Amino acid sequence: MLKDEIKQLNIGELKELCGKLRARIVELTTKNGGHLSSNLGAVELTVALHYVFDLPRDKVIWDVGHQTYAHKLLTGRDDLMENLRCDGGASGFPSPRESDCDEFITGHSGTSLSLCLGLARARDLKGEDGSIVAVVGDGAFTSGEIYEALNDLGDRPTKLIIVLNDNNMSISRPVGAMSKYFNRLRVNKKFVDFKSGVKKSVSELPFVGTPLVKTLTFTKNKLKDGVVGNKFFERFGLKYYGPYDGHDLSVMTDALEQAKKSNGPVIIHLLTKKGKGLTEAENAPNLYHGISPCDESKSLSMSKAAGDALVALADGHEIAVITAAMADGLHLTEFAKRYPERFFDVAIAEQHAVSLAAGLSKNGVKPYFAVYSTFLQRAFDQVADVAINNLPVTFLIDRAGAVGADGVTHQGIFDLSYLSLIPNMTIASPKDGRELNALIEFSLHFDAPLAIRYAKSYSHDFGSCAEVELGKWEWLIKADTPVTVLAVGKTNELALGLKRASVINARFIRPLDRKLLDELNGVVITVEDNVLHGGFGEAVKNYLYGKNKVINFGHKDEFCDIRDIKKTFVNSGLTTENIQKTIDAELFSLEKSRKV
Repeated sequence: MLKDEIKQLNIGELKELCGKLRARIVELTTKNGGHLSSNLGAVELTVALHYVFDLPRDKVIWDVGHQTYAHKLLTGRDDLMENLRCDGGASGFPSPRESDCDEFITGHSGTSLSLCLGLARARDLKGEDGSIVAVVGDGAFTSGEIYEALNDLGDRPTKLIIVLNDNNMSISRPVGAMSKYFNRLRVNKKFVDFKSGVKKSVSELPFVGTPLVKTLTFTKNKLKDGVVGNKFFERFGLKYYGPYDGHDLSVMTDALEQAKKSNGPVIIHLLTKKGKGLTEAENAPNLYHGISPCDESKSLSMSKAAGDALVALADGHEIAVITAAMADGLHLTEFAKRYPERFFDVAIAEQHAVSLAAGLSKNGVKPYFAVYSTFLQRAFDQVADVAINNLPVTFLIDRAGAVGADGVTHQGIFDLSYLSLIPNMTIASPKDGRELNALIEFSLHFDAPLAIRYAKSYSHDFGSCAEVELGKWEWLIKADTPVTVLAVGKTNELALGLKRASVINARFIRPLDRKLLDELNGVVITVEDNVLHGGFGEAVKNYLYGKNKVINFGHKDEFCDIRDIKKTFVNSGLTTENIQKTIDAELFSLEKSRKV
């Protein structure tokens, strides 16, 4: 079934279609992994949007975009979806490369309304027609950019539709004042249902029906304003409709048709259930937010090692932990349970999280901001402010390096480069969970900004960890050879099988271990899970310029959409075999030059 055929279906047939879409989504995510509960909850909404609007003439922007599986199936991508989140298959997020029904490559929360406002104003300037729709989850309404866009829209209104997909969930359960406000609006759903039934019955009364309905409507509005207080959006110039049942196709299509006729900004509030149609996902939507393929092998968890280290550190030390709606993925739930007064989930607000950490630090509490690498870049300015003030904030940067299935918008291959630009910033990267624990212990008494970056998982426990000293590296293999490999973080695993080379665990990226570098003779090879431009290898090459030959291994200076970590490493030449070939070639060249 394709989007153009949907308009010919009746409500019963549309409901049947929703069931088929759900079954297909479960089948695809079981095979390939992906975002399950959010997609199951958005099926009726997706069908209703395609029933009312004409894509790509009308434009729908999905905030974050991980809930677009049904949308992709309805826009001719079933074959691509067979290999969802795999190379050669459909991305887990919107992608104009796949279909003209996707306007942008998106993957970060809170951007949709700004994008839609830009599209709408361009439409107006060009004298064109068509609807612009932003589908925004309640979790995204904790993101600051949403309110920047609302403020702008309120100042210069235009025809725009916001669909608030309210499932009372982000990745972790939403927190904050806006979440509490939405809870008040959700209560209003029962009031709306009751009001609709009364209105229908009264309007059928002879003679007095119509005037009585008007009186009841006036009274209802006053009561709703007093009890529920849903004037928030209207203060931004938006006409508010709802809340409605986001799984009732009749109600949703009527509301969307009404909004389509409006000449100004409109918000439609829909209540949906994350995981709808799959009991396990409905009961535990956070556990089914993102699932792994059924045959995925298990690795050692660096994320869990960090979470455990923070719990251990909290006993006897005045620390606080901050997250931006990622408590589950970062393994912080145990810390939150044991030390709730010292755990701050600020929702999807990375900028605020960093500045909050700065405030805690200034007043004598040691803060740890745990965050995915791809999301920390949203708060670059605030990180710079922490460094300007030289505050002892520790950034625990998870999902650093190549991330695989989530693709181009979630790669963590830039953090070494952009953090290295900032004065006063110390950067470290552990080779395994044992060393991550040691670095977190070291951070407790480190009186300056510190970034510890690490991959989600690792496959080798090195069994030991030299004492952590600021800027000091660790010899893993000290051989009688003119070739030395400097490996950062996870890439130390690549060095395990190397022959005829010394290997150093360069656990500190900034500052460099200059004393050790000064002692090195011959060829130096750097290996990092980061782009080469601005990375560790470039810093080493600059320092050793004119003294040693330096060869750098890292990712290419480009956005990478390879969805398999191993393939990403192969594409970048980050394999033991490729590094060994380089070592052998350099040794051969040196031996040849000696004979000459």
